[in-house]
Amino acid sequence: MIPISLCMITKNESDKLDRCLAAVKDLPLEIIVVDTGSTDNSIEVARKYTEHVYHFDWISDFAAARNFSVSKATNDWILVLDTDEYVTSVDMEAIYKLIDENATGVGCLIRTSPDTVGSVTVDHVERLFNKKFYMYKRPIHEQVLPIDETLTAFCSFDIPLYVDHDGYFSSKEEMDLKAKRNLDILLASEHDYPDSYTYFQIGQSYYIMGDYENACKYFEKGLNFDLSPESEFVQLMIVHYGYSLLNTDRGEDAQLFLEQVYSYFDFLADFLMVIGTVYIRNEHYMKAALQFIKATQAEKFFTLGTNSFRAYYHLGAVYEMIGQPENALLFYEKCGAYDLAQERIKFLKESQK
Repeated sequence: MIPISLCMITKNESDKLDRCLAAVKDLPLEIIVVDTGSTDNSIEVARKYTEHVYHFDWISDFAAARNFSVSKATNDWILVLDTDEYVTSVDMEAIYKLIDENATGVGCLIRTSPDTVGSVTVDHVERLFNKKFYMYKRPIHEQVLPIDETLTAFCSFDIPLYVDHDGYFSSKEEMDLKAKRNLDILLASEHDYPDSYTYFQIGQSYYIMGDYENACKYFEKGLNFDLSPESEFVQLMIVHYGYSLLNTDRGEDAQLFLEQVYSYFDFLADFLMVIGTVYIRNEHYMKAALQFIKATQAEKFFTLGTNSFRAYYHLGAVYEMIGQPENALLFYEKCGAYDLAQERIKFLKESQK
């Protein structure tokens, strides 16, 4: 067995902290909890599960807090969870084997995140690493990066650790407040980290807040670098830039851009969905249909349903738009219990009476 330390930072989320720690209390992990200034009973909750509870004065720097928590671990291998995440499935023996095979790599857990509008996002997050080789860098949207700054690339691997995350399951006001907090830290750090990842995260903050003009501005800055299509943040930036262009009534620009990068991202269902949506906006209905059909065959996705029921729903919408309700109904019926599709099925069937 390879000893692993679970390192967490928390503030004023005692209920979520209790849920998170309860889900891992029986796992063979040293648990480190760092509180950054809670006024609720978070510290008391943490002490139910571990004696390793520490305080860190908040300095608007998540990486600093993360690295402080890592410094308190007695083991070299570090696993990181957020307070608003909780483990739903894990295979520790398989994780030990993967660590043996990837001694200098970084492990990615699989995170599922629902939001308040019915979307569910699945992403792979770098959270397991050896502290001899890696540390956290960047004050917000902190990243696990090599301590040796001459190393620009490292191996990452998926681990059989699945978590549910409800950080996006908040009211619009709460999400806007969080985005504004993140944006303030990002803009303050822009001078120190003038790179694609920083510009992507600034664009994301504006995107969440519904400020699509500024989202476009920073996504465009982020895209002005030599980027890898294999990077998940690059994939998300492409998709959200497309939607931002649509939301600023730049449908033709969106189509031109997405067609230019098509061959690099057509493996991603979310990309096929956004270009299909652009084609609908620009009244290229059969082109849109082809993208949605292709999306149903894609293996990689971020938003749950983009390669299944959401794609079928959009196909149904296309066939309604071109006056083929019978074909529309066929695709809506492929959507299962998806609420929007059920509404259209009811409407179309009533219209046929």
